[in-house]
Amino acid sequence: MGNLETLWEPAFITSKLLHRKIAHDDFPSGFPSGSSSQYAAVVVNQPIEDQQLLLDILAGATLTVFADGAANYVKDLKLTEPEEQNTIPDFICGDLDSIRPEVRAHYKEKGTKVIQDLDQYSSDLTKSLRCVEKNIQSPMHAVIIGGIGGRFDQGFSQLHHLYTVSHESMLPHGQIFLVNPQSICFLLQKGPNRISTPVGPGLFAENIGIIPIGRPSVINTKGLEWDVTDWHTEIGGQVSTSNHIKRETIEVETSERVLFTIEMDRSQEQ
Repeated sequence: MGNLETLWEPAFITSKLLHRKIAHDDFPSGFPSGSSSQYAAVVVNQPIEDQQLLLDILAGATLTVFADGAANYVKDLKLTEPEEQNTIPDFICGDLDSIRPEVRAHYKEKGTKVIQDLDQYSSDLTKSLRCVEKNIQSPMHAVIIGGIGGRFDQGFSQLHHLYTVSHESMLPHGQIFLVNPQSICFLLQKGPNRISTPVGPGLFAENIGIIPIGRPSVINTKGLEWDVTDWHTEIGGQVSTSNHIKRETIEVETSERVLFTIEMDRSQEQ
């Protein structure tokens, strides 16, 4: 399909590797080198489904941004003093119509910069990603916490904005991942994509999905239980869900951007 290959290494978000400096030897054999644990964490304005996942991701982040009312949900958690210190964001961004006044004052006292953006044509998530772009010193990924949980309409809104911002120049050398307690999802780029998918406790389970949330697409896959060739996929037609990983690195070539979801295996935390 003519595009350069895009490499994805989402395992840095899994419980086995969170807030550890990732070296090639940390991964199963065959995992590509060049991984980086440098990422910005963005918490969206939704109830916190998994407190421990939130704490783990924030502990490993280079930069932390709360999207407006997300600050309310984090402030209302029952945290120890060390845990609370690790959840102080660098920035709170958005139109600030949701954050409670006392929460805003609390974080400002802790040194958080509060940035009001009244642009009515962008969401608080988009504003927060712009904040990340303006305040990072080197390329890094963005991990969005809670982007596909909570209210169903809000989940679709986050996917819509993920699709939209992938057109823009923000994080030109970084990738954007949405995380909930069960799964990680991200938008595969047009052309060939290679995704590192180590399966095992603290890494990934075998279940993945490839969802054409924008335009219909034609895909080719390698490394799945049910691989396809020149396969047309669209909402209302054929959609690949509940497929299974069969290799440590899988390949997906696509004519349009498609949403890729992969289930995390958090069994080592039990």
